[in-house]
Amino acid sequence: MVDPAELRDVPAHLSIRGVGKTFRGAHGPVEALAGIDLEVAEGEFVCLLGASGCGKSTLLMLVAGLEQADCGELHAHGQPIQGPGRDRMVMFQEHALFPWRTALGNVRFGLELKPGLSAAAREEVARYYLELVGLSQFADSAVHELSGGMRQRVALARALAPNPSVLLMDEPFAALDAMTRERLYGDLQAICRKRRKTVLFVTHNVREACVLGDRVVVMSPRPGRIHSEFRVDLPRPRDINGVGIAALATEITAALRAGSATAEVR
Repeated sequence: MVDPAELRDVPAHLSIRGVGKTFRGAHGPVEALAGIDLEVAEGEFVCLLGASGCGKSTLLMLVAGLEQADCGELHAHGQPIQGPGRDRMVMFQEHALFPWRTALGNVRFGLELKPGLSAAAREEVARYYLELVGLSQFADSAVHELSGGMRQRVALARALAPNPSVLLMDEPFAALDAMTRERLYGDLQAICRKRRKTVLFVTHNVREACVLGDRVVVMSPRPGRIHSEFRVDLPRPRDINGVGIAALATEITAALRAGSATAEVR
């Protein structure tokens, strides 16, 4: 992650323009997103924040190439997004680790489809990323031997191992206890700063968004639209209990309420 002030003149790494998405529902079409315009600069950490049903996870899946937009354009690095790509890796709320593989084996899996890597190189890279998330001593541990937080750190290492330029994270810490989440907030800030990743992070937790994001994008429900944006100029590392975080969270919470009220009127 970088100083938000440095991002203002950096070309967009992700470009989303006029995007809309409608799903078929049991009682007819459901418009999930409408008129989404968003640009994310290289190295920027952007949090998509909103209540359930505002389309933030749908937007993430469109950027991942796992869903197709009905209208509008999505570009990554100046190229149209037409499907999944090695440049964009997704990390979900559930760790989705393979129980028959060790921690190291799970991280190595993310490298097995990457061309040009020998078995020795895959092993070396996998061990590097396990060490990066602080789990090198658990390389040979089975998944069931790891705590929830440790499993998510393995999942993070697996997502980072192929060296994607864009990391897409869908509420990855929602199921964890507060103390584990706070530790992972620190780990993620440090890792993204070290590896300079562009991150699109979905959350419904206001303080989480303030701690992690260079920018917080507030979405209103349905159809999902961008209601407002907040640039986070607080120094890193950030403490979730800090005064600055609390003040910004109060401001953003007011915007969330306003967005919900606007949606009810539509």
